[in-house]
Amino acid sequence: MQMAIKTSQKVMQVLSTKLVQHLEILQYSTNELERYINDKANENPLLVVTDPTVKSQYEEILQLASCSVKSFSSQYYEPQRNSFSSIEMKLAAKESYEQFLLEQVPMHKNLSSVDLKILTFLIQSLDDRLFLDVDIELVADKFKTSDLHVEALLDLLQTFEPVGVGARDTKEYLLIQVDKDDLAPKWTYQFIKDDLELVAAQAIKQLSKKYKTSIHEVKKTVHYIKSLKPVMSEDKMETIPYVIPEIEVEKLEEEWLIKLNRGYLPTVTIDKHYVEILKNDPNCKTYFQDTMKDALLLIQGIEQRDKTLYELARLLVKLQEEFFYKGLEAIKPMRLKDVADILGLHVSTISRAVRGKYIKTSHGVYALQTLFTKGVMNTSGKMDSISYIKKQLKQLIEGEDKQKPLTDQQITKLLSAEGIQISRRTVAKYREEMNITSSFNRAYG
Repeated sequence: MQMAIKTSQKVMQVLSTKLVQHLEILQYSTNELERYINDKANENPLLVVTDPTVKSQYEEILQLASCSVKSFSSQYYEPQRNSFSSIEMKLAAKESYEQFLLEQVPMHKNLSSVDLKILTFLIQSLDDRLFLDVDIELVADKFKTSDLHVEALLDLLQTFEPVGVGARDTKEYLLIQVDKDDLAPKWTYQFIKDDLELVAAQAIKQLSKKYKTSIHEVKKTVHYIKSLKPVMSEDKMETIPYVIPEIEVEKLEEEWLIKLNRGYLPTVTIDKHYVEILKNDPNCKTYFQDTMKDALLLIQGIEQRDKTLYELARLLVKLQEEFFYKGLEAIKPMRLKDVADILGLHVSTISRAVRGKYIKTSHGVYALQTLFTKGVMNTSGKMDSISYIKKQLKQLIEGEDKQKPLTDQQITKLLSAEGIQISRRTVAKYREEMNITSSFNRAYG
């Protein structure tokens, strides 16, 4: 038996501590970042955190730059103190989840009086986990309508914040999260829908054999599922904040102004007096180095987050200018990968930058994720754009029997017959974006 030693070269990406923390900070919304900053301050004696509500002087909005339609400038712009609506920007002193959800209803247009009553009833029928605690059939019977009508409104409720609201069970709660994540591994949906027990048992080999995929792919999918947000256990009536848009975009003459909202985040500085004490104590050398490094990472991470969000907003204005003029009806197909390639960043970085963040425009406040629409792979293996699918959907509705309008489920089946595989929930979403009412309202509204 002959022994041999072989060498090979392998390129591996190892994330530095600095990059890991920067990515962690980037993914936080304004509310989450505020909590993170305060937690860090409690751990690190070098950090001084000044709450914005007690600062003597501070700018509520930090304008990083203004940009022109044709060319972007790096000039700084000082906004008016009350540029953001107080209702949108202030943290609520005491608001229940029920009130929070009801406040999101007006953001959705073309809802009939019956729709509003049903949607309100669904919100009021959530349990402590924010799961729906009433049968669809009972709601349909109560409001003398169809199950599909109620299902469509439940689909709408499930697009509200917080993510997962309106789920009927744990599986649906997880699937709602997956549905909003373009980076979810290939087999995630099937694993949750059909084999959540095997995922919980970490039956890697069994899953690999059943789905005829690699062990590596199964492990990646299982790890992803375990990283999803767990079911809420707190009382749904706890105090929650209003949605705070991280970015505001407005038109001023020929200029697009981009403003990052930093006014409601604490100011983070380093305590120079405490630095001198620790620095001159020979027994605290290692402790001083560790705490100083941690403090600098936090400050640099916040600055990097601001820079990334600004660059992202600047590019969105350029790529989706019609959206900022007209709203959702003018949005163009755009993927996370498209933006990542232009900015020279990894797609996961853009995903973190978009997660849980909002942008304020002249026609409303939107989740950043709303600006990203992906094409859909049809049965022939080609990619259909969202605009093409919407066009087909609109044609089906225009050609329907006006006495018996097509339900979203029927439209889903008709599109499927044409090779376009999308869910009923997606059909409802596209229909609403085109300001087309539900089949119930088209028949009786």
